[in-house]
Amino acid sequence: MSESETDPRRYAHAASVEAGRFEIPAVAGDWDTGMLRAITDPHPDLLAQLMPLRRGPVQGPAVEDLWWPTAATPETSATATATATAAAPAPAPATATAASATAAPAVPPAKKTSAGARSSAGMAAATVVSRLGGMVAQLLQAAALGSSVLATTFTVGNTLPNMIYFLIIGGALNAVFMPQLVAAMRRDADGGAAYVNRFLTLVFCALLAITAVATMAAPWIVAASAGKLDAAHRALAVSFARYCMPQIFFYGVFAVVGQVLGARGRFGPAAWAPVLNNIVVVAVFGGFVAVGGGAAQGADGQAVLSAGQSMFIGMGTTAGVVVQAAVVLWFLAGSGVRYRPRFDWRGAGLGQAAAPAKWTLAYMLVGQAVNLLVMSLATGVDQAHPHQAVGYAAYSKAQQIWILPQSVITVSLLTMLLPRMSRAAADDDPAAVRRDLSLGLRVSGAAIVPCAFAFLALGPQFAAVLFGYGQTSLSQAHGIGFMLAASGLGLIPFSAQYVILRGFYAFGDTRTPFTVGLITGAVNAAIAIAATAFLGGTRWPVVVMAAGSGLSSAIGLAWSVRRLRRRLAGPSAAAPGKGVSRVYRRLLLAATVAGLVGYAAAQDVGALAGSARAASLLAAAAGGTALVVVYVLAAKALRVAEVDRLTRRVRSRIMGLIPKAG
Repeated sequence: MSESETDPRRYAHAASVEAGRFEIPAVAGDWDTGMLRAITDPHPDLLAQLMPLRRGPVQGPAVEDLWWPTAATPETSATATATATAAAPAPAPATATAASATAAPAVPPAKKTSAGARSSAGMAAATVVSRLGGMVAQLLQAAALGSSVLATTFTVGNTLPNMIYFLIIGGALNAVFMPQLVAAMRRDADGGAAYVNRFLTLVFCALLAITAVATMAAPWIVAASAGKLDAAHRALAVSFARYCMPQIFFYGVFAVVGQVLGARGRFGPAAWAPVLNNIVVVAVFGGFVAVGGGAAQGADGQAVLSAGQSMFIGMGTTAGVVVQAAVVLWFLAGSGVRYRPRFDWRGAGLGQAAAPAKWTLAYMLVGQAVNLLVMSLATGVDQAHPHQAVGYAAYSKAQQIWILPQSVITVSLLTMLLPRMSRAAADDDPAAVRRDLSLGLRVSGAAIVPCAFAFLALGPQFAAVLFGYGQTSLSQAHGIGFMLAASGLGLIPFSAQYVILRGFYAFGDTRTPFTVGLITGAVNAAIAIAATAFLGGTRWPVVVMAAGSGLSSAIGLAWSVRRLRRRLAGPSAAAPGKGVSRVYRRLLLAATVAGLVGYAAAQDVGALAGSARAASLLAAAAGGTALVVVYVLAAKALRVAEVDRLTRRVRSRIMGLIPKAG
């Protein structure tokens, strides 16, 4: 019997990984208002082609050259798909034991593989549509409310429910209850039906209580997080918070019911429900703009909203979350689950996994404490410069752009790699974990590094194209762009740290990531406080906070790499590290040259344009194109295999979309 079967903490961790829904919070100091919510897995067939089929002790030695297909014939594609599914399965019902996870799964029949591919393709489509809808919603929000102090009141009111949910119960749903849910479905004679009823009843009651308390305490919560706003804007933020606090309950319903559906193998509803949420929010802000909605001038000359306008926006935004929760509830009823409230919680085993999850919850607490500090300091900058995009709303918009490459590329890749690494750790095979970590760093870096330099070189142009409409002027959009540029290079250590921390999670170690989060959170907090103290009265404190996130990630990365190296100690412990360093040096060199060329092209083209708006659009297009072309050519000249294989894969996909003549 393996150690993962005899050690309940290792068993709970392995069960959660096999469920495919073990959501680890973002690195402390990740101030994205979306809080890196559960991200639908992309098409596993495509991701599998970026990963080698790791060979464990049973399968034989690994073959590094097989990590990218060299032929595009149907036969080889089908073989790669089938074997990739065996090596790194997509999320599915966790009916296998932790011990069986160590053996090589059988290759599924072609018919099942095809069905799985179709399902995964649908989930990937949902991810793309959801992200596009979310971006459109952000653009319309900027057009309706601008990006200065008025927008900050809404951002604060709409962000606080997210923060409270994730701080108090969001992390517990995944870190504590999900492993037990999977275990109950395997263990109980009724397939876990009684456990599900108790589990849902307990969570629903807790959510109702938390939502009620948070709604009543909204004035004090806003005062603690955005107390530097003046009386009028603070009152508006409280109004938004009260309209948005019910989101706590509906976020929880969506999350927990989505977990139950996922454990039963139904991932589509949770993938598509956020799309409907985005549609509602787009309709709310689009309607607000279409009917001429806008801010009025208060007695002090600052922009304000009427009571009806704030209610329309606040309740409309919450309605999107209600629709999102209603979708998964409707599918729950059709999945065979007959929910009946049960209050006999004592002795039902609902909290057996709480002990190993305590460090994960503490990790989230540190991150949220830093979020509140940044929110408080940044709203003070908003209040000092009410007509400029230099505070919390602008920072939040910049972070939402900044985090996209991380969410789409790194998180997606690690979603596939984490189950493999966890099984290797359970097999006491640190060499396999080390290879997968090296792979994750190199493959994600090939795409993350140029994105970081693009943000640095073209941040103002990107922000002007995305946000420079309606109530957001071009100068305010450029303010968002400065924050995006300041945080740009920080994306590289942030992404790398995300990968490294998954190495600890693979071994079931949540204490070390908490320590890393404590370090990065302390550095972030120190930078934020120092920036406010030394640059107070100027427009630059929040820009420095944005840059500081990269510094804190770099410090956390250095510390975590040192600790993980001890865990992975072995005959070839240094080899992957040297390979990763060599690849990153070449990536940075190629991206530096590309960034300089892209910046120069953007400046030259922008200077030739007739209007400021046209200049931003043309500059972003010219600079982005030049940056990508030069990066690919430079990486090819430097013999960076990861970039070369990535570009060949993208090129083949594009050519596949072109209809053949005849």
